[in-house]
Parts: sequence; C-alpha cells; structure tokens
Amino acid sequence: MSAGNPVTAQVLNQRLGQAAVQMRMVMEAAADVFKVANKLGTAGLQAAGMDSATASDYVLRAGYLNTLTGVYYGTVQQGGSGGTGASVFNFDDGLTSAWGAQ
Repeated sequence: MSAGNPVTAQVLNQRLGQAAVQMRMVMEAAADVFKVANKLGTAGLQAAGMDSATASDYVLRAGYLNTLTGVYYGTVQQGGSGGTGASVFNFDDGLTSAWGAQ
C-alpha cells in the first residue's frame, strides 16, 4: 500500500465537483464586485473614502473581473488568434452537472 490517499473515482469526482462549485462562487463574487463598482462609479467610490486615482483603478480592475465573468458565462468571446477563431462557451452551464446539486 502506498502512503497518502488512494486515487478513486469518488475522490476524483469530489474534487471536480468542489472545483466547479468554487469556480461558480468566485465568478459570482467577481460579478458582484463589478456591479457595485459600476453602480457607484468613481464619484461613489470617492464618497466611500477612496481618492480619485484609487477609485479609477478600482473601476478598471473591477472591469477586468467582469470580463472574466463574461468569459465564464459565455457572454465574452475567448480564444482564437489574430482576431479569428474566437468563440463563446457558457462554462457555468457546462459545469452545472458537476456541482452535485450544490
């Protein structure tokens, strides 16, 4: 017998399911960050205590997160090269069956 946990179908399926659920949760959190940043804008972020430069940087980076969530939800094209071959795929929908009803 080797040391450590044996690789079994149950272990592999559990890890896949956990990763899929965690990815969904991260994408939901990223989308929420963008929604708040978009709603408040730089003026609202400044009212919350950020200086102008930080507020602008926050909106920019929240936009980056939104682009990633767009790829995950299949609303932003990914892949290809030189402007060709890009496609959309809804990873959220594609991973639904791996969530194990979580």
